[in-house]
Amino acid sequence: MENSFSFPSIHNFPPFYTLQPTQTTWQNQAALWSEIILAYYRHHKLYRLELFESLNSELFNFNNNQGIKRRLRLETLQAIIDTMVKRGTAEWESPPKKVSAIIYWRKPEEWANLINNWILETGMSNSIVTVYEIAHGESSEGFEFHGLDQTILMKALDILVKKGVAQIFQGTSTDDMGVKFFGING
Repeated sequence: MENSFSFPSIHNFPPFYTLQPTQTTWQNQAALWSEIILAYYRHHKLYRLELFESLNSELFNFNNNQGIKRRLRLETLQAIIDTMVKRGTAEWESPPKKVSAIIYWRKPEEWANLINNWILETGMSNSIVTVYEIAHGESSEGFEFHGLDQTILMKALDILVKKGVAQIFQGTSTDDMGVKFFGING
């Protein structure tokens, strides 16, 4: 199975790695970086961005065979994530520090809809499943939310609770919390 990500040509453009001083150019640059980050994270089913660690990854560090070596600076990456936060496609995990972010290549509302549809399609309405079963159980294998980050999963489940289509029962840990689905189209 091929797992390499195909970067767009802009990813090879050296100035793309430097925060552009003109506001319009910067807005375009941030939007392009946002699209690349979302596509990369979706492709690899990733959910958390550790900024310091990722600066050396293929995503933010470009070394091609012509000797062009460019790497995004931490401040530029933080500004890009700030842009994504404003658009609702990212969330800082500890806002004042800005060292780690959750990347929403699907927003929690979309995950909530996928989970609710899965419950309806598989006939599990009016039954209780654990948080672990939703993200890692056999019955969720093959569904896009299988392996979903626990923080995002809990946000999605909270949305379903607020809509009145699910109820959460406390467990000894988050994984063994129970969730009852009422079989209502959300």
